[in-house]
Amino acid sequence: MTLIDLNPGETATINGISGNSYLLNRLVELGLLAGTEVRMVKQTPFNGPVEIKIRNSYLTIRWNDARQVDIVV
Repeated sequence: MTLIDLNPGETATINGISGNSYLLNRLVELGLLAGTEVRMVKQTPFNGPVEIKIRNSYLTIRWNDARQVDIVV
């Protein structure tokens, strides 16, 4: 299951990030670490950006990047 499978308001725990090392480094710098709880705030239509809440921060990331974040519900 990936981050884009969450509906707005649902929470999950990050299990890991797949993809290249550039994407992994960028998402880790934003705070997306394994074991961290994340909540889906908003998804835009047509595979647009998604807004998530992680810790006390709201982040907007690309749909393709969110698709690389593996989660556990």
